[in-house]
Amino acid sequence: MSDKILQQILEELSGVKSDISSMKSDIITMKSQLDENTQIVKSIRDHQEETDAKLENLTIDVHSMRGDLTELTNNVLSSKNELEFTSRKTYINEMEIFNLRRSSFESKTT
Repeated sequence: MSDKILQQILEELSGVKSDISSMKSDIITMKSQLDENTQIVKSIRDHQEETDAKLENLTIDVHSMRGDLTELTNNVLSSKNELEFTSRKTYINEMEIFNLRRSSFESKTT
């Protein structure tokens, strides 16, 4: 009976060894996949950092362009005000010249 028990124990051990061998194989496969996933994640992270840097540069460019646009708008408004002033001043001067010519013409005809 003891040989029979020893035989069963050996068979069980053989089954356990087989299971352990199978588990080792699975672990090797999982480790390989984990390494690959780690590389993919690192690559994604690196690309995300590059994208974040590009986005930051774009944000700075937009703020700079907004400042330039504000300055241009202010310059256009200033030029518009100067043009309106010059136009009104020209109108007033033209009216003065017209009145002076009319007065001069009337004094010559009288």
